[in-house]
Amino acid sequence: MEKSSRNDRYPKLYIALFLILALAITIRSLPAWTNAAWGNDFGIYYGITTSILKEQHIFVEYNGWGSSYQYFPVLYMTSIAVHLITGMDIFWLMPKIAPIIGGLTVLIIYCMVSYLFKDRKLALLSSLLLAIAPFHVYQTSHAAPLTMGHFFMLLSIYLFLRCVKGNLSAMVFLIPSTLLLILSHHLSTYFYLISIDAIFLVSLVLKKRVEKRDCALLSYLLLAALSTFSYWSIVAKPVFYNFMPAGFPLAPHQTVILYFTLLLCSFFLITRCESLKNRLFKLVTAHPKMGYKTKIILTFLLIIFFEILFMLFPVPGVKVRINPATIIYSIPIATLFSFGTAGLSLLKRSEEGLLIRWWFIAIFASFIYAVVYRETSIYPDRHLEYLMVPLSIAIAFSFSKYFRECRFLHAMHLSKTKYSIGVSLIGLLMFSNMVVVYPAFDSINAADERITDPCINAIEWLRENVNTSLVIASDHRLSMLLWANGFNFVSDETNLTWTSESWEECKAEIESLNISYILIDDIMKDKVVNVGVGKYYQMSNASYEKFRREPFELVYRNATYSIDGEEISWAEIYYVNWSYVYGRDES
Repeated sequence: MEKSSRNDRYPKLYIALFLILALAITIRSLPAWTNAAWGNDFGIYYGITTSILKEQHIFVEYNGWGSSYQYFPVLYMTSIAVHLITGMDIFWLMPKIAPIIGGLTVLIIYCMVSYLFKDRKLALLSSLLLAIAPFHVYQTSHAAPLTMGHFFMLLSIYLFLRCVKGNLSAMVFLIPSTLLLILSHHLSTYFYLISIDAIFLVSLVLKKRVEKRDCALLSYLLLAALSTFSYWSIVAKPVFYNFMPAGFPLAPHQTVILYFTLLLCSFFLITRCESLKNRLFKLVTAHPKMGYKTKIILTFLLIIFFEILFMLFPVPGVKVRINPATIIYSIPIATLFSFGTAGLSLLKRSEEGLLIRWWFIAIFASFIYAVVYRETSIYPDRHLEYLMVPLSIAIAFSFSKYFRECRFLHAMHLSKTKYSIGVSLIGLLMFSNMVVVYPAFDSINAADERITDPCINAIEWLRENVNTSLVIASDHRLSMLLWANGFNFVSDETNLTWTSESWEECKAEIESLNISYILIDDIMKDKVVNVGVGKYYQMSNASYEKFRREPFELVYRNATYSIDGEEISWAEIYYVNWSYVYGRDES
């Protein structure tokens, strides 16, 4: 009877897992299905994908904004493969594929937690939390290399953890997964390397003696790092010669030497110095001094404090300021983080939990470095999406403790009301985090990543009517699509074009950039003009109205309307009539 009961639970478990997976994919897919396209950099990835398909070469030349995008082809090759199999248009296909890959990460975390802790309910809860985790959801909703990076990073960490726990046969899958990660995204690879280093070293601290598989794992760590640095230095050179020195105040080769020196020295010190190992063991396993509830409250207050601080000072790296609306939206996110911080202490109760805890600590240490150093190219905000993965497991532990306490109260008939309220509050917290995913980011007014149908129609008009050698000005989001369609664009250099209230104020800038056409949409007019990292401008009515006067001429306008006839979105193209200014003809 007991066996039958256990078997009956499995269909329910798989149904629950399927529903969580469907939820994860649906949330991440919303922007792609409600807009023509989605993402500030989408034009870059779309342009590279079409170039690969056209030129039949994996690594194509790239002359757009930024650098190194062409050297991480997993997203592009996946999109092309699905395109060739289905015949579907790549522009339509790319934003639909990536969120599915992002949503599949919840399956990996389910397998990871189930394997480590032998608790399927905890695994389900962890996967549900990652399914709705705000920063992770937002970033993995994009058709971008980072989405593939998240998938293969998490898959590689899962396989690495299996190897750490004694299942070295997982190395057969770990090596190809690592190679695909390296080919997917350089930042994800960076976070992967520091994460597995922390996991490996803490596993050595927890062991009584070194085993043969530890040498195999060390060999893998060296091979993974060597493969990464070799690929960056030989193929993805902008990463090695630009990203690395911008991230750390050392020459690239010095960073590589320092990495291998620290890893090997740490290994030999832990395995050879018994007194150091004992001290580290006590430090790693020390009982937390702060109480569970105190940690939740303190963390929440600290997060709100720093958000208020960033109302006065811009966030390092991205140079945006928090506003009151963002703080309101962040309340459920801050509460979720607070439960996670408390859950990190609960992870100290088992060896498996400590591995997850130090995975989190490795990324958090990098986050602190990015905040303190400030000049690094590894921006603080980019850590949050990676922190959410181990933190989801910590939150699951925290919620499990909370549920156990509620069940105890209910079983003892101490307070049925308190039990019901407690369970409802947790449910409300998870639901509210799911709801604020996109509004919270949108409230910052640093970027609006929607690409509407009128924008696509406007670019199509330009393709049919304008010489691609002419320069077109727009924001970063639309400039990347212009680049993908073969036009010359300007992005970072524009400022007065959008903010000045008269032609005389922006004339010098427009002339120096040789701009012939200007593409504007309702997002640029009403919300924000994002022309680059840390460069966000707001147009006033006056700065927009100047385009209605000479020397600007409205040559195209497209809009969408609601059933009631109200305008939903629009795009406009203005021609800069230089013949009006200097009597010269640019057509």
